[in-house]
Amino acid sequence: MGTAEETVQHLQFDVEDTIFVAVGTDADDAKATLLWAVQNFACKTFCLLHVHQLTPRATSPKHEDPSSHTLKEHVAKAFEDLQRQKSFELLNQYVLILAKLGVRAQKILIATNSVERGIVEIIDQYSIKWLVMGLDAERYNLKMSTGLKSKKAFFVSQQAPICCHIWFVCRGRLMYSREGGPGRFNKLQLQNTEIGINHTNHLRPESVTCKLNLLDAQEQENAFDSISRFIYEGQTDPKFENLGTSRTTLLLKNEVSGLQEAASMNVTPIKEFEGVKAWIEEEAVDAEFKAKSLESSCVEEVKRRNEMEEILASSKKEVERMNKEHDKLLKELHRVHEQKSLLERKASESRCDVEELEKKMFAAVDLLVSFKEKRDKLQIEQEDATNELRKLKNMVERESSCNRRAEMPTFSFMEIIEATRNFDPSWKIGEGRHGSVYKGVLRHMDVALKMFPSYGSHSQSTFQYEVELLSRVRHPNLVSIIGACPESRLIVYENMKNSSLEDHLACKNRPLPWQIRIRVAADICLALIFLHYSEPCIVHGDIKPSKILLDANFIAKLGGLGITRLIPQEQKAFDSASVYSLSKENNSYIDPKYLETGRLTPESDVYSLGVTLLRVLTGRAPPSIVNDVKCALENDQIGAILDSSAGDWPHDLAEQLALVALRCCEKEKSNRPDLVSELWSVLEPMRSIASASCSSLKKHSRVPAHFACPIFQEIMKDPLIAADGFTYEADAIRGWFESGHNTSPMTNLKVEHCNLVPNYALLNAIQEWQHQL
Repeated sequence: MGTAEETVQHLQFDVEDTIFVAVGTDADDAKATLLWAVQNFACKTFCLLHVHQLTPRATSPKHEDPSSHTLKEHVAKAFEDLQRQKSFELLNQYVLILAKLGVRAQKILIATNSVERGIVEIIDQYSIKWLVMGLDAERYNLKMSTGLKSKKAFFVSQQAPICCHIWFVCRGRLMYSREGGPGRFNKLQLQNTEIGINHTNHLRPESVTCKLNLLDAQEQENAFDSISRFIYEGQTDPKFENLGTSRTTLLLKNEVSGLQEAASMNVTPIKEFEGVKAWIEEEAVDAEFKAKSLESSCVEEVKRRNEMEEILASSKKEVERMNKEHDKLLKELHRVHEQKSLLERKASESRCDVEELEKKMFAAVDLLVSFKEKRDKLQIEQEDATNELRKLKNMVERESSCNRRAEMPTFSFMEIIEATRNFDPSWKIGEGRHGSVYKGVLRHMDVALKMFPSYGSHSQSTFQYEVELLSRVRHPNLVSIIGACPESRLIVYENMKNSSLEDHLACKNRPLPWQIRIRVAADICLALIFLHYSEPCIVHGDIKPSKILLDANFIAKLGGLGITRLIPQEQKAFDSASVYSLSKENNSYIDPKYLETGRLTPESDVYSLGVTLLRVLTGRAPPSIVNDVKCALENDQIGAILDSSAGDWPHDLAEQLALVALRCCEKEKSNRPDLVSELWSVLEPMRSIASASCSSLKKHSRVPAHFACPIFQEIMKDPLIAADGFTYEADAIRGWFESGHNTSPMTNLKVEHCNLVPNYALLNAIQEWQHQL
């Protein structure tokens, strides 16, 4: 058997449930075979099998020119590759036919010298159980066919493993089938699907036992003549050289001898004779068909050889053309080298010109820098005005597009007089450069009322508009504006019952323990994050302990926001001129860059917060506090400068807080830490540690701070954790999201999602605390 080359895809199938279909090069026959297989095996997996028959290589004469032999080899290889590619494309077309029928199929393609032996080899290699094989329609009469006329089909039926069940199909009709099983089968079953009749036809005459019948003399003579003629033709005609004629001749001679003996006894094995005759005719037809195919292949090969010779001649012309082109390019390269030398000389001259131009350019740059400095100053002034206008527009637009809040209450002057007992001096709780602050009871609410100077250019409507803008900036750690009295230029704030942080640090009231001080630092950091990350960014500009107020639960809230918006221009000019005449203590909270440029930036608030943190940590006065903490850290004596009235500070927490506070106090703005990624990342874990230390908190707070909702400021009944990591009362946080917010109420940063998770641990802690009361 000849060598076989196999091309297969990555096969994954169950042979027990796979129908293999052997298809040839005739597309019509193959389509009919595939259609029959799909109709009869609808629930099976399909795999197409095709054997490409290799063209025999002709033997070269002994004295043939080697170059001519090599050319023939290339031509033959090219022809063979072309034929194999056609076979592969044909197999892909068959796969597409099955795909249109709703069937996915795998494929096997091999190249060998013998089609029938290739099929048997694949059956054995893959242990195929089910095979459908197409027959050549030109050899079969569908109405009168009585046997297998194809040598290939006959060979496959005899040599295929006995475990394989084979169906032979012609033009969409089942002609024969060979059942597979554990025993050796030597017969094919003829199945007529249209009339439902089964016949048995034995293919090997020598293996059949039949009843003998008598023939007359004329029939015996015709039979002997037919057999003798076949023997003679098979020995002499070259068309039968590939059919194994010597074996056939020996077989037929034995049959002739048997017939002659039967004739001498006046009997003849009719069925054996008829079977041999039919088999002989099949062999003859197959040999003739093969000879015609070989002749056609030879003609085609000669034609392709001529085509290859034409291609070779064209290639030679192309090579000659490329050689001429190569010579032309060499000449062009020589010319380019000459031009290169010329250009190098010109480049040297150009470099001298460049140096001279650079000198002139540097002089122009110096002049440009001076103009740029002037332009920058003008741009800064323009940007300040533009930013202020944009902030106002954004706030107005956001308010007009979102009707979620009620209008700010407006109080009459008579209500203010009644609330403050006619501005009773004993009810005055503070006085500063921008007015006095009174406590009062307004509409059954404890409030703080700040009255601004009555002089200035602001009208009542302008004052009310400015206050309404400020009232919309709300956060749990910002003092809320409740309303205003435009006619008396007065703002009503929520009343903070535990005074300011400055009062506690100055020991006017009970000193704060370190746990509450850390909580205050974290609360103010959250308030600044909210302001700086708002659109537009809001800068407080006046952060110091006196502006940090504490409510009944010691929750810190930042006050004094937007005061400069309510001060007339004349007063602003006076304040800017007198900022340098402030006391050293108050001046220490102001950003040095602001003192130089007069511009407030978010980094200015970070500087003021850093000085405030150092004050919370040490309790010392601001003028020398930065240098004192630096020296203590350098000498590893941080404990020596801590405020002892706050209790026993944890050494590691105190050191971390001191380091981050000193970074906030850097003179260069670029060296100061980011509020979210650097400062809050330090304060957040400190806040958790401080909250866990409940013993100190219970002495100063009737309700633990973390039990209160950051929005409602009340003990939570159904605490839920939001995506920002904070816990809120269920109604409060759901109302926040349902009103259109997608940011954190605490940080004003956009949250990843609005999903809420119950905080059962905190709920249990609240219930246990309430049970102990």
